[in-house]
Amino acid sequence: MSETIGIARAKTSEDDFMSLGTKSAFDVFREKLALKVLEFTTAHKPFDEQCARMDFRDIMETSGKESERKYGYVRAEDVKTVKFDLDKYGDKDRFEKIGDDVDRQDRVMEGMRTQVIIGHTIKYVCKRGHGVSVFLPNDVWEERFGEKKKETKV
Repeated sequence: MSETIGIARAKTSEDDFMSLGTKSAFDVFREKLALKVLEFTTAHKPFDEQCARMDFRDIMETSGKESERKYGYVRAEDVKTVKFDLDKYGDKDRFEKIGDDVDRQDRVMEGMRTQVIIGHTIKYVCKRGHGVSVFLPNDVWEERFGEKKKETKV
């Protein structure tokens, strides 16, 4: 016995169906933002994701209003063709360093539980006051902030 789910009918002129699987401008932006966040996270650098989201919403709102003023309605082409640069949200001058915390992890060595330093968490604040934390493993932290060790010849 086969059951039919929903109503199968042809589209009339009054219907306004939305195609499934299409992506909105915000969906495309979120994909690009996720890739950019991944890029900065793997490089152990700060990225201001909150400001990027807020600025994109503002730009979409502005372009929608302009389209409505010009044509009387919001055209999909005007909203989908918005250009947005994500690289500026990872600039070093955008952030102020406010802290450096040492991260430790419990490990059992020779039958004793000890804490081992596994890295550092650097805390930043952006221009608007959003907090961003970046974890740096020991080797990366020593490269960027630690004292350079002199090589000794044997």
